[in-house]
Order: sequence, then C-alpha cells, then structure tokens
Amino acid sequence: MKKLNLLLLEDNDDEANELIATLQNNGYVVNRANNIRKLQNIIERESFDFIILDIMIDGKPDGIAFAQKLNEEGIDIPFIFLTSINDKSVFEEAKYTKPFHYLLKPYNELELLYALELAIEKHYSQLNTITGNTDKVVISPDYIFVSKNNKVEKIEISSIHYIKVEEKYCTIISDKGDYLVKLSLKKTKTILPDCTFKQVHRNYLVNIKKIKEIYFKDNLIVLENNNTINFSERYKSKFIKENPFII
Repeated sequence: MKKLNLLLLEDNDDEANELIATLQNNGYVVNRANNIRKLQNIIERESFDFIILDIMIDGKPDGIAFAQKLNEEGIDIPFIFLTSINDKSVFEEAKYTKPFHYLLKPYNELELLYALELAIEKHYSQLNTITGNTDKVVISPDYIFVSKNNKVEKIEISSIHYIKVEEKYCTIISDKGDYLVKLSLKKTKTILPDCTFKQVHRNYLVNIKKIKEIYFKDNLIVLENNNTINFSERYKSKFIKENPFII
C-alpha cells in the first residue's frame, strides 16, 4: 500500500512545518513550496494525489491564480484552500476555481483529515461511500484508496492477486496485505479492468497477470503468492475462450 503524495503551497514556515507534521503523522507524504514558481517546478517533475493551497502568498492571491491555472491547463489533481482569509469576495473568487473544500486557519486537525478524505471520494466520482468496518475505499483506474484511522492510503490495482467476495463484502488480497471492505461482486466487476480481472468462481475474481499455474483437471489456480483458488466448471470454458494464450 502506498501513501498519498500531497503538495503544499504555504509561505509561512511555522505554519507549514506544523501542517506537514500533522499530515505526516497521519500517513501522508508531503512536499512543500513557498512560492508559485517553486510550486510549478515541483508539479512539473512529480505527480501528486492532492494539493493544499494557501491563498495569500507574499501578499498576493497566488493560491487562487494557481488554481485557475490548474483548471485552464486541465491538470486533474484535486485541491483545497487552507487560508486565514475569511473575506466574502475572496471566497467567491476562490469558489469559481472549483476547490473541493475551503478551510479557515487555524484549522482543526480532524476537520482537515475529513476534508482530504471526502475530496478523494468526490474526485473519483464514487457516488456511494463504500465502507467495511473502519475501512473506506475509493477506486480509480490505477489505485484503490483505502481510508483507515483518519488517513487515506492507496493500493495499486496491479498489486492485487485476487478478490474474494461474500455477499456484500469482499477481501482484497494484494502484495501489501489483505483488506476487508463493503463491496458487492457486481460493483467490483464494473470498476475493475475486465481484461485483467476474471471471474473463476462465484466468489472469486483473479488477476490473470498474477497466475503462476493452472491445473484444469483439478480445477485449481495457483497464484504468484502461492495462494490457490478453486476453478469452477461454470466459469472455466468462458475463461479458456477469453484467454487462449494461457492454455
């Protein structure tokens, strides 16, 4: 599981250090820029899951200007404003850049963490919160974002070996561990790439790239992590037809 990579625009060193410590203590990786030029240089070199913008940088509303630039250039990274500016006219200007949240300093730690989590969910257009015990998940084309204990981390979909589904819950088995979430088989099949994840049993979806061996006579699949999955007769013929290269 990978930690979310955040980019912070903040020109006040003390406030930046406090915020960075808060985010790092909650499992985020944080890069900081104290001006727009540095922010632009960083974002051109690295990819980020989220951006936190102060509005006033060196006495100018550079945070809003940068948000406008993100929109104009079609850079698809969710962002929020975290600022001490409570002027209504500034808020109206900031609102038109379509941030996921507008938080005022001094911030409440839990409010900030919740705002980040909600922004991830909204950004990836998950209409229903998918929960399982203390976990929440949001699924994008490349990652599954898992929220636990007030922090959000990400699992690469390519690292998943298989998914076991039982009624409304599923267990995701990946290189980094196992995760129980509330997710139906029907929903799972629609959001994972069909070319990679195949149903081999009424309760199992398997990442075909993680298959090490298949014993068709014994109805058994062996994965790279040495886990074994029962191969149902019901799905075998369809699997062979769709994946002749495996035979």
